[in-house]
Amino acid sequence: MIGDIVQYLDGKKLITVVVMKVDGSGNVVRLKQKNGHKFNTTIDFLKPIPLTPDILENNGFEQGTIYENAFVFEDDNEHQILVYLKDRNYTRGSYTYIDAHCGCLDISEMPVNDVHELQHAFSICKINIQISLP
Repeated sequence: MIGDIVQYLDGKKLITVVVMKVDGSGNVVRLKQKNGHKFNTTIDFLKPIPLTPDILENNGFEQGTIYENAFVFEDDNEHQILVYLKDRNYTRGSYTYIDAHCGCLDISEMPVNDVHELQHAFSICKINIQISLP
């Protein structure tokens, strides 16, 4: 989706990029690098960025004390997002789902293993936050 932070496989090197535009077929995307360089490619060269504890904590999540198996995000508008862990190994695939209480909107069991899935949860909850990577 537009705005998703993903990685582009440039030969053997992964470059972090933001999706700027998607064509009607959904196969060709326009990407923007951190340095501002823009280019087109196909989705075959894109890879998701796995969530890590560092990424969650860098974006306002705290490891839960009440919810031992979750990272918790809360803001001043009474939005709460919990990212539940499948296990404590913090490996790819260890995050299973989000449980979010966003004003009058609740989402639960939305899959979240990658940065772009976390971005989608923030968007659904109308939380305007720019995800930053460590």
